Amino acid sequence: MKTKLVILTVLTVILAIAGITVFPNFIQPFSPENLSESIILHEIRIPKTITAILCGSALSVSGFILQQLFKNQLAGPYILGVSSGASLSVAITILGARFIPVLSSDISIPIAGFIGAFGILMIVLMVSSRFGYGPIILLLGVIIGQLSGALQGLLSYMANPGDLKHFTLWSMGSFSQVLDQELLLLGAGTLIGLIWAFTLMPNLNIMILGDDVATTLGVNTSKTSFQLLACTGLLTGLSTAYCGPIAFIGMAIPNLVKMLFKTSNYKTLLIANVLLGSIMALVSDMVSSLNLSGMNIPVNVTTALIGGPFIIYILLKKNPA
Repeated sequence: MKTKLVILTVLTVILAIAGITVFPNFIQPFSPENLSESIILHEIRIPKTITAILCGSALSVSGFILQQLFKNQLAGPYILGVSSGASLSVAITILGARFIPVLSSDISIPIAGFIGAFGILMIVLMVSSRFGYGPIILLLGVIIGQLSGALQGLLSYMANPGDLKHFTLWSMGSFSQVLDQELLLLGAGTLIGLIWAFTLMPNLNIMILGDDVATTLGVNTSKTSFQLLACTGLLTGLSTAYCGPIAFIGMAIPNLVKMLFKTSNYKTLLIANVLLGSIMALVSDMVSSLNLSGMNIPVNVTTALIGGPFIIYILLKKNPA
């Protein structure tokens, strides 16, 4: 188990270094040849690589928590509509800043992302408490996604060209738009969320045995569920606010971790999700930076191309013909 974690850690470091120095072209990391290379290295590539690691970690851990809490391997921030809720809230903030000046502050976007994500999670929790954790939860997520998309389309239709371009570029997903204070906010918020998730793992371990057993062992299931959803809302809301609605990381990575790590130790699984989520985000960013046909591929496309086939495999393996 430890060997696998060490291998994943080394692979994450190698990919991070490659993302900084190699893609899309080589730059000497310690002594750039000229001022332009130094600017690219310190103001673009290093922040972008850090952002990819933070976003990949946040989304994979969010998906892991949701899959365990709802006992459904297809649960995830994107499928359950959490990312859609965060996207809608951020869309309102971006497109409404022209009319409400307070929405243009640096802190407004992460706050909007958290509120949108957390609000949807509360709806999902209320529905699941009445109807259980079956297919209706996934159907609810699809409906939320469609409604959020429709409302975003309406807002886009009403927006001016400048705001519309800003929102459209954001919705495609990117790790390269987070700089300076935004990176500090994303880093601090993600670190808090990951530490919070780690402290909640013992109670989540017990809750998997069933609510009655957990209550007998002294776990307040309602309080723990609320804390888990708030933690997920923080992680998903921040990553969506700053990087756009990134699909499939939160659903694919937790399933891959369970395939690679045959253990019920949730702390080990959480660390593995952080590492593998970072790896998928870094690889997706490298593919996006290849400048195929003179243009960069949006990160949302690359994560779908990588994670989509894996999810299809999971479905076919679970339900063979």
